[in-house]
Amino acid sequence: MKQKVFVYLLVTVILLLSIASATVLRTRESSKPPLKMDPYGFQPLCVSCTGLVSVASIFLQFDVSEPVVLEFATIICKLFAKQPWAVCDGISSQFRDEFFYVFRRLAKESPSQICGILLPDCADPTDPSESGWEIPLPPKPKKLSKQKTERKVKSFKNLNVLQLTDLHVDFEYKYPSEADCDDPVCCRKSVSDPKKAAGYWGSVGKCDIPLWTVEHMLKHITDTHLIDMVVMTGDYINHVDWEYSIEEHLSVLRRLHRLVQTSFPTTPVYWALGNHEGVPVNSFAPHSVDQRFWPTWLYKEFHAMSGPWLSEGSDHSLLRRGSYATQVMDGLKLISLNTGFCEVTNFFLYLNQSDPDSSMSWFVKELYESEKIGEQVYVLAHIPPGDSECLEGWAFNYYRVIQRFASTISGQFFGHDHLDYFTVFYEDMHNVSSLPIGVGYAAPSVTTFEYQNPAYRIYEIDPYNKFKIVDFTTYSANLDKATDEKEPVWKKLYSAREAYGMSDLSPLSWNKVIQKLFKSDKRRQQFYKYAFRNESPNCDETCKMQLMCNLRMGHHNSTLYCPTF
Repeated sequence: MKQKVFVYLLVTVILLLSIASATVLRTRESSKPPLKMDPYGFQPLCVSCTGLVSVASIFLQFDVSEPVVLEFATIICKLFAKQPWAVCDGISSQFRDEFFYVFRRLAKESPSQICGILLPDCADPTDPSESGWEIPLPPKPKKLSKQKTERKVKSFKNLNVLQLTDLHVDFEYKYPSEADCDDPVCCRKSVSDPKKAAGYWGSVGKCDIPLWTVEHMLKHITDTHLIDMVVMTGDYINHVDWEYSIEEHLSVLRRLHRLVQTSFPTTPVYWALGNHEGVPVNSFAPHSVDQRFWPTWLYKEFHAMSGPWLSEGSDHSLLRRGSYATQVMDGLKLISLNTGFCEVTNFFLYLNQSDPDSSMSWFVKELYESEKIGEQVYVLAHIPPGDSECLEGWAFNYYRVIQRFASTISGQFFGHDHLDYFTVFYEDMHNVSSLPIGVGYAAPSVTTFEYQNPAYRIYEIDPYNKFKIVDFTTYSANLDKATDEKEPVWKKLYSAREAYGMSDLSPLSWNKVIQKLFKSDKRRQQFYKYAFRNESPNCDETCKMQLMCNLRMGHHNSTLYCPTF
């Protein structure tokens, strides 16, 4: 009996570590030191872990063990993670089938891989089924076609591209309600005497944004700006992920699609999937696992949302992997990448991280086809590759692709972090003194979760010069100044060229901005305010350092990319 309890505890710990923090990222840099071994060449900790996992897998061959493990997980979640019972129970239930399916397969086929996920010293960074995979890159064509300079655009002017990201609309937002609650997400329960009253238009804190504020923002945009194209970079669902269901997700996606379609009836709108579109959250099963886990329902809905603006032949990739490529106009292709295949808590990836559903190989193929005809490409995705939630194998390969097709890719648009920042990519990813060759833009969120004002961004594009980004402007509303009788005022927060004194938005110019930020505390403080859209950013020293690291973090190498002040 004692042995059985111990096994339950072991599996519970694995489950909790997996759900709470996903995994310890295993970068090539962090894996360079030799593994800890005893005098005889063994790795005692890894061997012990592998043995325990093998024993645990025997007990978990019987479904009767699952409820016991989940009960342990819920109790420990409540005691140590200090979350409400409803949250702990909901998360455990959400991940039940996925976790046990992956655990059983790994325990049977490769117990050591489970230990590698939890213990960095036990991982093999060269294993192609883990972070060691590499996709082949084609050589550059000997002769490239010259794209015609004529463009089928409305007039001889620059284009305006609107980016909206991380809406996280909460259809259950309540006013009045408690904005400072014990749950992970607040502003959902009406109370007569709140400690901190939720604002009618939203609350800068642990609250998502109400639908009527999004409607107000969209009306302001259509009344104020002339928009030629809209890009949506994921996360449309609220943060109450312990209650997620397919039915609710479909309802939310359809309502938002109708709202955006009504706001921009004749303007092309291009969507990307975010990690919160998965049910459970972050879950995007590749076709290498059982069919019951495939997110076919999501890809079909995504296809319906994107359909009116897709080129012929885009259907297969979208319905298979949640990614697509489409012709925007003469000389410009847009590629929407499903970064659910780099999400660290997408447990299915640990069965085999190597290019899930061939999405990275497909990405390269699309870029190569554009390169051969002299076509430029915009990349639309949710999770930036250097983010801590993106697996290193995926990030490393994405970086290699950016290096190879730097002259073809004119723009990279991300979301996910809710913060406003950028990332420079280098000719040599291991040398920040090498030539800057690309820039990824992480746009600010529409949601106020956590502790920032809502925002949107407009890029000015030159369609006659390789669709280069000439400038961008971020707009925001200070919700602390809005009341139920006083509407939010959407104002220009800053433009990139004005704020940073840039002559252009080239990778070289952005790299100079990084150097100035590293040297000047005053410039950094202003950068933090832009990042949070808040005069008093809720960001401690660790948070501020991470923001500075992000500026060069195209993959996971904090030793190289983080500055020293």
